[in-house]
Amino acid sequence: MVFYATEAEPDSLISVETIYNKDVVDLGQNQNLMLDFQVDYTLAPDVDSDGDEDLTNLETRTLHQIQRYDKDWLIGGDEDQIQAIVYHILDLIEVPCYTSIVRTLTDEIVGLKELDAISPLRNVERIKVTMDVIVWTFPGEGGGDMDVRLAVAPASDEAVETHLETVIVGSDYEGYCVICMDKIRVGTSDVEAALMPCQHVFHRMCVEEWLRNSGVCPVCRAMLPS
Repeated sequence: MVFYATEAEPDSLISVETIYNKDVVDLGQNQNLMLDFQVDYTLAPDVDSDGDEDLTNLETRTLHQIQRYDKDWLIGGDEDQIQAIVYHILDLIEVPCYTSIVRTLTDEIVGLKELDAISPLRNVERIKVTMDVIVWTFPGEGGGDMDVRLAVAPASDEAVETHLETVIVGSDYEGYCVICMDKIRVGTSDVEAALMPCQHVFHRMCVEEWLRNSGVCPVCRAMLPS
């Protein structure tokens, strides 16, 4: 079962530091970037009969994960694509996609992209990401049927058909589908493009599958109207 978020996001902290090492071998265009995650999970406090949170004896757990990503995949897209990648990475490491965490990590990766455009990233040993998040269950717990991620209820078939507009992109469109990371082809093709109410464009097949799992835009998290 997935926990569906209905309340304001709890406070969360994130810090990002790029660690350089002159002895790291420069792999050029095929360089992988290592993201070194340390996540401090704290279980959401209980609420007493007066509606006050019990902040004593909070249960915490720290997990450490290392993820390696192809540099071109991680920083090769525009800001919308990078943000979608951040959502994907947070899902992989089972961290709630809180706004402050998504925004900070997106900005840091965009910063790396801008730096790489000036001088190709070399000697980057790792990108250390430290996070402190509130969760309703620890990763891997809950009898195997509880997902630590905050999610949004899937969109109904009726909502998808009503609010998803099939479009043909013009010659000036240079975007990618951030779901499959493939380019959206210009003009009529056998792969239809679809426009969400928030004006973001995806392959129709990709976004239909996405919305039937989570009824929000994978780029800006705008909810598809019911």
